[in-house]
Amino acid sequence: MKKELSITPEYIKGLSYTDFVGLINQWNVLPGSHVTLSKWACFSGLNKNSRLLEVACTTGFSSRELALLSGCSGEGFDLSEKSIKMAVYNKEQYAPKIDFSYSVADGYKYKSDKPFTHIAVGASLGFFPDPAKMLERCISMLKDGGYILASPFYVTKPLPQTLMKRAQKVFNITPTGIPYKEIMKSYNKLEVIFEERNSLVQETEGELNYYCKCTIDRACKMLDIADEKVYEAMYKRLYEVKKMSNDLRPYQMYSVLVLRYRKAVYPNRFVELF
Repeated sequence: MKKELSITPEYIKGLSYTDFVGLINQWNVLPGSHVTLSKWACFSGLNKNSRLLEVACTTGFSSRELALLSGCSGEGFDLSEKSIKMAVYNKEQYAPKIDFSYSVADGYKYKSDKPFTHIAVGASLGFFPDPAKMLERCISMLKDGGYILASPFYVTKPLPQTLMKRAQKVFNITPTGIPYKEIMKSYNKLEVIFEERNSLVQETEGELNYYCKCTIDRACKMLDIADEKVYEAMYKRLYEVKKMSNDLRPYQMYSVLVLRYRKAVYPNRFVELF
């Protein structure tokens, strides 16, 4: 991969969060990582005949791994050109045989020639200015009987204002400060086929550092970067991202959700919640 022009510490600091993720090829994973993907695949019947869309795919982790796991085909999109560039690179490097394409697109306007059997939103709806509108857009692209695959964060206690402000600065968006029942309202028109509520465990200092080292070492090799100051700027920013996520964990839980859309039922709910 060719080195981008003028990569300096100042350039790294000035990138948006999503472009920084794309530049360094951070595998920006969903809550629960591979475990969540395995549950999605199992409880939604994802297989080689399935057609999957990954919403706000960043560097393509969820769709790439689901395609490897199940043999499904599909598409992914993101607003960040740098992220999509890396999604394509990751497919070529880590999953060259999967039938998947990635493109730069606005989610509200995204169109495909064929409907999807599965749409993975993960925890990405919170990144959209109007999450409800984006979810409706997803549902409009589903086949009858298709599935929405989600893994939203929710809070178990209020986030301190100081923590909220730090997170806004790091991620360029307001972190989820919504309790479980409010989060689930977003999905109340869909059938809950599977749900699991999970707590989060903080990573240790050693785990954070090892993750950052592995990711930045690879990024510098990919981009042919030998400047120690640039390495330090990249490492410092990624560590800030990881540390911020880690500091939020005591206030959060997440759900693994498989939600079904059926024309005969939607938008009604005839089944009790538990």
